[in-house]
Amino acid sequence: MPPTLQLLRPHQYAKNLLVFAAPGAAGRLDEADIVASPVLAFVLFCAVSSAGYIVNDILDADADRLHPTKRNRPIASGAVSVGRAITILLLLGIPAVMLSVALGGDFAASLAGYGAISVTYSTVLKRIPWVELLAVSAGFLVRAVGGGTATDTPISGWFLMVVSAGALLVITGKRLGELLTLGGSSESRKVLAGYQLFHLRLVAVAASACAVGGYAAWAAAEANNRTTGADGSLLLRLTVVPFALAIGRYFVLSPRGAGETPEALMARDLLMLVAGVSWVIVYSIGLYL
Repeated sequence: MPPTLQLLRPHQYAKNLLVFAAPGAAGRLDEADIVASPVLAFVLFCAVSSAGYIVNDILDADADRLHPTKRNRPIASGAVSVGRAITILLLLGIPAVMLSVALGGDFAASLAGYGAISVTYSTVLKRIPWVELLAVSAGFLVRAVGGGTATDTPISGWFLMVVSAGALLVITGKRLGELLTLGGSSESRKVLAGYQLFHLRLVAVAASACAVGGYAAWAAAEANNRTTGADGSLLLRLTVVPFALAIGRYFVLSPRGAGETPEALMARDLLMLVAGVSWVIVYSIGLYL
């Protein structure tokens, strides 16, 4: 991959698919008049997230050079200069902010909030144990809320609970993997010194329970509110099974150090892939067909 493209971290764009979560959960993705809105929201979040990654890489270049894998990042390795990185950052960030108003003031505020979280995280919050976990989790939540604001889709408390708990589980699993791989004395991520494996595992247990419990309650409520018939309502309730399986699988793997790169884990673990695909199929049939 060319260094300039690598700088944007396109492999992270899958996280921005959360903008489809709210309209998808509400059964609105088959409405022709709103489909374009989450697509544009996805593109804008990709642009702003790439800009945030560039800010992070500029500020962390020295520390990244001490990391076994991050030292290969474009700025840390010298493949892309800081001046060129700043130019790319501005070319991404400024048009994204300007275009965000096309999706309404609420979405523009969501996108701006996400950008603020990214910059604040890179400059201050990433050095504070536990606070940085909540900040990264908040970034996931804002993506999901942004999808709702872009399509004028109401967002329930259960939805917010599931997204928040799921995000916290993913980030906690990543910190578990880093702590097991790098140790608490790592110079490349000093915040790890503020964590203990036992405490991170407790948070992972709580986040897993909240995610599965919240999803089960949400699925039951949606099934009761839908007019898809008895079969559709049953299928919505059955989606709890693959969802719980995916959450449980990630919970089991992350303490083994496999959670350091959660996106790679989710892509290569067969059981998680099967659970994810099963959830999409069963949910889509139950809600849309």
